[in-house]
Amino acid sequence: MSAMGGRTAYGGRRTAYGVQRTAFSVRRKTLSAVRCPLSAFPRPSAARPSSRVVKHSWRRDRRAASGVVVTLLILMVAAGALSMFMGLYVPIWGKDTEAAQMKKVQTQLLALKSNIDLQIMAGKTSTYTTRLTIGDDGGPIFHLTRAPGGLRFGPDSGLYRVANSTDQNDSQGMAQGRLEYNSHNSYYVDQAYLYENGALIVIQGGRTVMKAGPHFDAKRQPDGNYTLGISLISLNGVASSREGAGDVQIESTLNIYDLTTYSGSEWLQGKNMTFNITSRYPSVWSDFFNSTLRRPETGLSPADYNITVGPGSVSARFVNVNRLELGIAIVEMQLGM
Repeated sequence: MSAMGGRTAYGGRRTAYGVQRTAFSVRRKTLSAVRCPLSAFPRPSAARPSSRVVKHSWRRDRRAASGVVVTLLILMVAAGALSMFMGLYVPIWGKDTEAAQMKKVQTQLLALKSNIDLQIMAGKTSTYTTRLTIGDDGGPIFHLTRAPGGLRFGPDSGLYRVANSTDQNDSQGMAQGRLEYNSHNSYYVDQAYLYENGALIVIQGGRTVMKAGPHFDAKRQPDGNYTLGISLISLNGVASSREGAGDVQIESTLNIYDLTTYSGSEWLQGKNMTFNITSRYPSVWSDFFNSTLRRPETGLSPADYNITVGPGSVSARFVNVNRLELGIAIVEMQLGM
C-alpha cells in the first residue's frame, strides 16, 4: 500500500488525510440511518412539561349566550304585553264592569221598593224576597275587575214624623229605619243608595237625587178642600250589614198597615200640619217636596205650604189642611246570605 495513492476498503482515496475523513463520514451516515425520531417513544407527561398551547373555543359559549338573550327578550316582550294589558285593558274592562254593577244594584233596589209598595197596597201580611247583588266578583280566575260593595240595615236610623203644627205634642204618626248600600269601585265613580221612608235616594260624586219618591200627595180638590196624603214606613228588625261580593237575599214582611183618615167638623177650618224628616240628605227631600207641590195639577199656591231645610232635617209645613190621609206601615226586614 502506497501512502500517496490507491483506494482503501471503504472506497476512500489513500491520502494521508482522506482515509480518516472518509471513515468519519461513513460512521456519521451509519448513525443517521439507525436513528429513530423521539416522537416514536412515548414519554411520561411528568418527565417534560408540554409546551403546547390549548386554544379556547368560544363557539359553544356563543350558542349558550344566544339562548339567554332570546329568553330575556321573550320575558321583556311578555312583561310589556302584561303591563299594557294591566294599564289599558283592565281599567276599561273594570270601568264597564263596575258601571254595569251599579246599574244592577239600582234596578234591584227599585224592585225592593216596588215589592214593599205592593205589600202596602195589598194591606195584608205578606213576605217578599228581593235579591241584591252587593258586588261583582270580577271573573272566575284572577278577579282583576272585582267590584265589592257594602249593605247596612239600621232600624233605628232616621225619623219621620207627622204632627200638628200648632200643638207639637199632637203627633199623628212616626216611623224609623233605613237601608243603605255603598260601592267600593276602583275605576267607576262610587255610588250610594239609600232607602228611607219609601224613597230611594242615589248619591254620586257629591250629587244627590231621589230616584223614586215616597208615598206623598197634596192637592186642592174641586170643592176647595185641601187634602194631604202621607205614608210612613217603619223598617223593623235587627241591625246588620254585609260586605264583599255576591248576592244578598232581603226579606221584607209587612206586619201592620194602618190607614187613618182625619176630616170632619174639626178640619173644616183647616189645620196646619208638619211633616218632619230627619235624614243625612235633607236637601234632596226639600227638592222633592218643592217639585211635587209646584205641579199645576196640585192646584196649590206658595201660600199653601212652606219648606224649611235645617242641618240634618227638613220640615214641610202645610197650611189649612182639610183632610189628612195618614198610612203607617211596619215592615220587618232581614238580610240573608
